[in-house]
Amino acid sequence: MPARGATFIAFPDLRFRGGAPFGASNTDQEALSLLLRLLAATKIGGANTHVVAHELEALAGGRSAARVFKATPLLGPREVEGAPVVVKIAPRAQGDRERANYEAHVRNGLPANCRPELIGFIRTRSLAGLSYSYIGSANGARLDTLTDCFQRGDMGALDLVLRSIVEPLRRTWCSPSQIQAESDIAQRYVDRYFVTKRFAREMERELRVNAARFFDARDDGTRLTIGAESFPSPYATLFAPSLKRACHSCIVHGDLNTDNIIVDPERDRAVLIDFQKTGRGHVFEDLAALECSVRINVPADVSHGDVFETERLIASGKQNPNSDSYLAVIRTIRDAAFRLFEDVEDRTTYHFAIAALGLRLMRATDLSEIARARIVASALWAAKVLAGELKD
Repeated sequence: MPARGATFIAFPDLRFRGGAPFGASNTDQEALSLLLRLLAATKIGGANTHVVAHELEALAGGRSAARVFKATPLLGPREVEGAPVVVKIAPRAQGDRERANYEAHVRNGLPANCRPELIGFIRTRSLAGLSYSYIGSANGARLDTLTDCFQRGDMGALDLVLRSIVEPLRRTWCSPSQIQAESDIAQRYVDRYFVTKRFAREMERELRVNAARFFDARDDGTRLTIGAESFPSPYATLFAPSLKRACHSCIVHGDLNTDNIIVDPERDRAVLIDFQKTGRGHVFEDLAALECSVRINVPADVSHGDVFETERLIASGKQNPNSDSYLAVIRTIRDAAFRLFEDVEDRTTYHFAIAALGLRLMRATDLSEIARARIVASALWAAKVLAGELKD
């Protein structure tokens, strides 16, 4: 909050591209009021800067309940565009968590070139507002997410992400001082993604339905059979009480998907956004989550049979003789994970992460058919590796 007596900038005009997204409801009016206060409290230019209006463009907020805008100040009588900022309006608990995570882990743990600056924070009764530096160029040009790159066929953008974000984090979030040994990886994933094992079991039922739909799986109540291959229950393989696997944890982004990575090739960098879930997690968790988002966001025109065979090749560590770019991207992610953590973590726990995240994604309602088929197949093959029935 600004200090008592601080001068607030007057906002005679907010201009929303595509029309104002706020209606007359109490919640919308609270959000609009918070947005005005947040922009007023965010430093814009020098002391004599005269803001006559803000132009707001809605940005994607992912699957969260947040509303995100690029806010460009219009300065002086000629309405010259100033440096934009990003403003985010979220439910209060989510906003509080994101701010706390930023201060605890991001500001001093993520290299400055890989993150936006948190420059403003305000709360109301039920909402929280955060303002971040805009990570685009000075003229406010829009940047691509890694999803945008993949969807136009630019798979090489992944190399920039690994080089400018993932590898430097081995010296900060994932440094020896941050690595901790843990005795039960299953409990870590239950706590983080399922809350209870019962919910994970419900997700397996959904996975079995999809396996029958996509791959004509035969289900005997314990194992699934697809063609000549027999698969153990992912749930039982992950969470059986008699199986207790050790793992290591470090600080993780917590939602490392291709939508939360901004790619800026002109500056030879990639930038992480959205820190609501940042905190301690399994060392392979971020890269496994990134791999799962590749399954969701890389376009495909393939058969279900091709999906099943490609995921077998990925799980077994084999290459596709047809040089499949999708397979190559996932192998690149896995190779990076194994290289970065080979001195501390058994690689079988990577397959644990893939199977657990596959179960979790069964609750998603906005996946394409091919994305869902990829997730199902990857979870089944990962469980087979974990059960010692397929060599990685």
